[in-house]
Amino acid sequence: MSNLDKEINNLKQLTMKMGELVIENLKVALEIYYNYDKEKADLINDDVVDLHERLIEEMCLNIMVKERPFARDLREVSGILKLVEDLERLGDHAEDIKEFATKLDGIDHHQIDFLDESYKESIKMVLDSITSFVNYDLDLANKVILNDSKVDKLYDDAISYIIENTNNGKFSSAFSIYTTLVVKYIERIADHAVNIAEWVIYILNGYHKDKQIF
Repeated sequence: MSNLDKEINNLKQLTMKMGELVIENLKVALEIYYNYDKEKADLINDDVVDLHERLIEEMCLNIMVKERPFARDLREVSGILKLVEDLERLGDHAEDIKEFATKLDGIDHHQIDFLDESYKESIKMVLDSITSFVNYDLDLANKVILNDSKVDKLYDDAISYIIENTNNGKFSSAFSIYTTLVVKYIERIADHAVNIAEWVIYILNGYHKDKQIF
């Protein structure tokens, strides 16, 4: 294995670790949305995610300067440099949901099936996008992109449900406001999963959003 191959493998391993951290933070965030627990909330540490991003960026730049990769290797390094931006944003969204979960502590909660389903689909999209990167799976990356419309529909359904139950007095204004924001962040989680999948496609064939870049 060449030194370049070793460097790219280390880069890939660190990116996978960052993805695992982000997914765990997102899972904890929704848990405390339903049942707030300060100790559990403290497990969400976006600083660690940000540290991974900085290390990955530094590794990418070092590889580009010192190893001067070409073709597929260059696409992989530059693609990783872009997709970690979306992983970092996913980490931010875990913190955002945590913030609203804190504000909802002590407020009556209500079951919203559309929210639950949207979250499950969004997390699966994130998992699949990372898996497509790990396994160089073009078909799985394309599947992630296609699934985004399902989350968009669930988002619309959740918002309509919240509005309806706020108007009829079943939901308090505080619950409705903060839960609407949580639903929006869940929809954004899916968007970032799509972005990651699009960068995986770029790594594999040089196309990004159906346009050949490299």
